[in-house]
Amino acid sequence: MTPKVSIIMPVKNVAEYIEDCIHSIRSQSFTDWELIIVNDHSTDATQSLLDSFALADKRIQVHSNQGIGIIPALQLAFSLAKGAFITRFDGDDIMPDNRLALIVKALASSTEKTIVTGKVKYFSDQPISKGYQAYEAWLNERIDQKDHWQWAYRECVIASPNWIMRRNELSAIGGFNDLTYPEDYDLVLRWNQHGFTVQGLDQITLYWREHPARTSRNSDHYNQEHFFRLKVQHFVRHELGDSALVLWGTDTKAKLTASILTKLGTDFTWMGLVEEDNSKEIFNHPVSSYKAIENFQRPKLLIAVYPPENQRVLLENYLRSLDLLMGKHYWYL
Repeated sequence: MTPKVSIIMPVKNVAEYIEDCIHSIRSQSFTDWELIIVNDHSTDATQSLLDSFALADKRIQVHSNQGIGIIPALQLAFSLAKGAFITRFDGDDIMPDNRLALIVKALASSTEKTIVTGKVKYFSDQPISKGYQAYEAWLNERIDQKDHWQWAYRECVIASPNWIMRRNELSAIGGFNDLTYPEDYDLVLRWNQHGFTVQGLDQITLYWREHPARTSRNSDHYNQEHFFRLKVQHFVRHELGDSALVLWGTDTKAKLTASILTKLGTDFTWMGLVEEDNSKEIFNHPVSSYKAIENFQRPKLLIAVYPPENQRVLLENYLRSLDLLMGKHYWYL
């Protein structure tokens, strides 16, 4: 019988964690699934552990990556998937017992072009850093506020192992083909580009393991420059249109954004947020006062700073007085 859900899972050197991961999948209250695992050239005991699980449970199939890296592994897994619904998972994470039941029920009752996700909880045998704690809280706040796409250019608004969608709709936007790293963020931006709605569940659907060997910690594919290049390129291609582009801020993120825009050949007006920035140049590019934005009609504004809440409220009130709306006319980077 064809399973309702295909779980696709690229893995690499996860022998220390894979048993807990697969046990959490096999313990799901929803059982109509297939698990397609693609081993990306592991050098530890991952393969032998996977083989033993495949022998024990016919719903589990194990394949070797025909390329190198997560993107070809995802492409292979998706090409083999038979389920009407597709969800992704990672071999070092854990599913809450009712994850599949919750997300399948939500997707089955949703409208077309819906991505279902849920809240996340980091766990580790070491203290969780303040940065990861903040990201966890930020992701979960997006669900509470129902404002994912307003923040699409700030961070990846959906955790890579924490979504489900219809297989035919993923195929319609190209599956995992033509993605670039960081591939999870690229896919999320593609959903935004194609007009998908995000339905967030007020339950934890991912126990997200934090450990020193995580790919996102150790691969250059996931450094800040890659993230910024991806989101700035996507913004220019799919969001800017014929509007005037304005960049606010002069710190590190702003300079990185300015360099990417320059390399893309994209014209922009650069404005500082403090008086000291007025009338100076950076990279031979003039920087004017933020109040110059009052001379523009409906610009597209990238804000490359994220001030404390009290200052952010003042900034957003100012933009609102100019009839500029977050997610439509301005975005935080």
